[in-house]
Amino acid sequence: MVTETITLRLTASSFDGVCSSLANLFTECEVPKDVSAATKDMWLRLSTYKKGSRRASARERREAGLRTAEGKDPLPVKCLQYLAEVLHRSKEPEHIAALFFLLLEWNLLSRADMVVNAHIDLFGISNDALLCFVGPSKTDQEGVKHADHPFHMYSCPENPAICVVTAFARFMIAHPEVLKGDMKIFDGVSQYERFNNIFRDVVRSPQHRQFFLDNGITPEYFGTHSLRKGAVTFVACGVTSSPPICSICIRANWKLPGVMNRCVRYEGASDMYVGRWVSG
Repeated sequence: MVTETITLRLTASSFDGVCSSLANLFTECEVPKDVSAATKDMWLRLSTYKKGSRRASARERREAGLRTAEGKDPLPVKCLQYLAEVLHRSKEPEHIAALFFLLLEWNLLSRADMVVNAHIDLFGISNDALLCFVGPSKTDQEGVKHADHPFHMYSCPENPAICVVTAFARFMIAHPEVLKGDMKIFDGVSQYERFNNIFRDVVRSPQHRQFFLDNGITPEYFGTHSLRKGAVTFVACGVTSSPPICSICIRANWKLPGVMNRCVRYEGASDMYVGRWVSG
C-alpha cells in the first residue's frame, strides 16, 4: 500500500494564536504596535496575510478531502445523557470524578481549564441552587469579573445521571478530603488530559462508538471543548424560548460587542433561567 503525505498550512486559529502571542509580547514590553513605520507595516502585512491564508487553507483542505470546519464537534444533549449514563453506571472509581467534571463544565458553559482549577471554596448553596463563584479564567486572568456573583446550577430529579447536584454529592462522598478547602477539587497534575482521555475512551470504544456516530459525533473530533459548545448550543437553540443571549454569553465568559459589554451586566434572574435550562 502506497502512503501519500500531504502538507497543509496552519489553520486560522493557529495563526490567531501566534499573532496574539506577538501582540502580548509588544504589550509586556510596553512597545506600541505603531512605534515605527516598520512595526506598523508589519502588523498591516500580518493582517493581510491572515486573510489570504484562511482562504488558501480552506481550499487546500477541500482539495485534500478534509473537513474545513475547525475545532471540536458540539456534543448534542442526547449524547451528553448517554455519556453521563455510562459514567453514572460504571464501577470504575475514577468515573465518579469524570462524571462530576463532565456535568460541571456542561452546566457552567465553561472551559475545561476553569473546571480543572476550581476549589471547593468557590461553591455554595442558596435555596434550591448549587452556586459556583467563577475564579480566574482565560478572559479574566485576575478572577475579578464575576467575584461578586455566583452562577446557579440546579438538580434534575427526572434524570439522576445528568444531575450535577447528585454528581457533586457522590464526588464529595468519594473524596471527603476536598472539603478541607485547601486544595483543588480535582487535585493532581494533568487533570485536563485525564478527563479528556476518559471521555474519549467511552466515545471511541467499540461498545459505544456507533451511538455517537449515529448522533453526529465523530470520535476523532470530540474533546472536552465539545461539552462547552454543546451546552451553549442547547441553551441558545435547543428550545423555542431560550434565555437571553446576553445571559448565555456572560455565563460562558464571552465578551459582548461594543457598548453592550459596558452596559449589560449580570443579573441573578436571567442566570437562574440559564441554569434551569442547561440542567436538562
